[in-house]
Amino acid sequence: MKKYIILFSLFLSIIINSYSQTGSDYYIPLCVGNYGAFYTPESSSYGARTTIYYIKQIDTVLGEIVYLQEAYEISDNTPYDTSIFQQFWLREDDYGNILMVAVNMQGTGLIEDAMILPVAHKLIPNEYLTLGYNRSYFFGNETTYDTVLSVSATVGTYTNCILVRSTILENQSLKIIDDYYYAPNAGLVKNERQYHSPDPQEYVMSLTDILAVNCHLGIQNNELEDKNSITIYPNPASDIVNLEIKDVNIEILELNIYNILGVLVKTKTISNDINQINISDLNNGIYFLDLKSKDFTTKQKLIIKK
Repeated sequence: MKKYIILFSLFLSIIINSYSQTGSDYYIPLCVGNYGAFYTPESSSYGARTTIYYIKQIDTVLGEIVYLQEAYEISDNTPYDTSIFQQFWLREDDYGNILMVAVNMQGTGLIEDAMILPVAHKLIPNEYLTLGYNRSYFFGNETTYDTVLSVSATVGTYTNCILVRSTILENQSLKIIDDYYYAPNAGLVKNERQYHSPDPQEYVMSLTDILAVNCHLGIQNNELEDKNSITIYPNPASDIVNLEIKDVNIEILELNIYNILGVLVKTKTISNDINQINISDLNNGIYFLDLKSKDFTTKQKLIIKK
């Protein structure tokens, strides 16, 4: 009886873990083109402005696919000035944490100019889902203390938001207190900031527009999908990818390759057991292979690394 109880408990644990939320569920999906736009009213020292955070491009760092998140501000007074103030390269690890792996302080947007972090920083760790969690970390002469104040906050129509307070000390003196609100499937939706030095003031940055499309959906739970019938290798690939058709009943397949934005970049008709597809003209990144026959459909993900 004890054996069955243990097996049942293990099975239940697997089910719970497979549906449990992670830090990545509270961040804008890492898909090129996604963005969040925020508006900040005029304050005593700063004019009104719009701040844009967006996923700009895909790069590779230490053999891993990463996403460049860029941020810039547009002042109401100088709308043609779009100065970039942030360039982070992010990825999601196998556990659902959002990691920052590189930073470009020059604003060039080139990974070659970026500083690769020796240890990836957990930008949105899974621990943010735990009320009362706190941590500290250092960057230059600044020390940041994060504390999760709520896991059920409400911001407008967004409910069950995570509220994280970040307290920043510069040379051991209080500099900034940030309250960040993260909503499920949207990410940051509000930021309340208090400057304590050198010019004390407060402002609130509120979400006004968002595109948070999960481009990784659609490759799972396809009721006609049978990955065992078709094998794709190597994956990741660089110049050539092989498609091996194991099901003898599949005679002719139409192959469409889409990039991460959903744009069709290559199409081919397949009729042999093993096919070689030249992908040397495609850039590094994540692609989706859509294979169809008369009564068969499968979708698979392909990573191109050169």
